[in-house]
Amino acid sequence: MFEDLAIDCAPLPAEAVTAAVRASIAEHRLAYLRNFPLEVDRYVGLLEQLGELCPNYAAGSANEAYRLHPAINVVRCRPVPPGETQRVQEKSGPLPMHSGRSFARRRPLHLAMLMADPGWVDGEAGDNGESLIVRWGDVLAELRHRFPDSAAEDLRLLTGTALSFPASHVDEEPSELPFVYVPGTPRPTPVLDDVAARLPQDLSRLRRAAEGIKDGERWFTAVERFVAVANDPQVQHRYTMAAGDVVIIDNDRYGHGRCNVLPTRTAPGGEVTVNPRAIWSVNIQ
Repeated sequence: MFEDLAIDCAPLPAEAVTAAVRASIAEHRLAYLRNFPLEVDRYVGLLEQLGELCPNYAAGSANEAYRLHPAINVVRCRPVPPGETQRVQEKSGPLPMHSGRSFARRRPLHLAMLMADPGWVDGEAGDNGESLIVRWGDVLAELRHRFPDSAAEDLRLLTGTALSFPASHVDEEPSELPFVYVPGTPRPTPVLDDVAARLPQDLSRLRRAAEGIKDGERWFTAVERFVAVANDPQVQHRYTMAAGDVVIIDNDRYGHGRCNVLPTRTAPGGEVTVNPRAIWSVNIQ
């Protein structure tokens, strides 16, 4: 998917990179960069051309993961010391397909991720933290193909039922948009099934929300079908990011996730090392 879209930043001045990113996002609602410098100021300066940067989840915190910049969340592996709570951004393992701040009334328009350190990528396929992306419109098309008898009713419920669910980690006004809705920005070139979705990582939040809406059980069945398709490798795009790779996605139209990340390795002598994988993640409104 990205081979035809990749922007090589190495030979380009900063102004040309910005122009190429703007053009790619306008046409494809995503951009993929290679060989971007691992410099906070350059990264933030590029993203500020796309909108307002959201504060990270704990701006001002003394935690190392938040100190890089007030808008950058460092997604990394970190064993949990006894008595501490693990950050969502420090968990190992796989991440199911989801959208950024799916709960929030003011949702990010874009999500940017810069691979600062790819960590261990010499494992079996699916154990290297490979990145995943899916276009919600492709999920909808595949839903029609796989479930022809229920797809129309599924879509009616998913687009016609307003719902809200609280955040698990921040205090923010919740959205009341449907699960599937019309994207907030137009495309210069129309495409089929140009839809948006707001999907949290934890489906139990939607299951609880279903208890308070009409036809909630049937609605949640439609959600489960949608999610199952979204997490099917045949529908997703998988890619392995190198250091200096940046992906910027339309947070309405695309979901993202990752394959398994191994948190630690134990050497023959018993020494334990932590996977150095680190991504600079930024939400843009």
